[in-house]
Amino acid sequence: MDFFDKMVSTISSTGKDLGEKAKETADLAKLQLEIRSKKDFIDRQYAEIGKKVYEEKKDMVNSGYEEIFLIKHTYEEIEEIKKEIADLKGYQQCPSCGANVKADDNFCPKCGSPFTSQDDEMDIIDL
Repeated sequence: MDFFDKMVSTISSTGKDLGEKAKETADLAKLQLEIRSKKDFIDRQYAEIGKKVYEEKKDMVNSGYEEIFLIKHTYEEIEEIKKEIADLKGYQQCPSCGANVKADDNFCPKCGSPFTSQDDEMDIIDL
């Protein structure tokens, strides 16, 4: 009978140990997740600071930050890509407000600015 009592005691003790280890593991995972969440929050705050610095210094000739130049250059590249997309879709971009307008429209439906076609400009130059 002593053998069975020891076996029950050992199983019970092992079960308790496993339960404690599982709780400990879950607690560690929860704390690590909390750290990751807080680091993500800090990263978002850094990004916000960076956006504010960019907005304050983007028009400066020498801002002291190469990254500002790189961001401005990338914005210019994005605008060129948007123009290519508009061309492929048969649109032109309004020079006044930037709206995408059908290529054969004479006026921007958003701001009302008139468009001059390249043919019209050539006629004016030829006169």
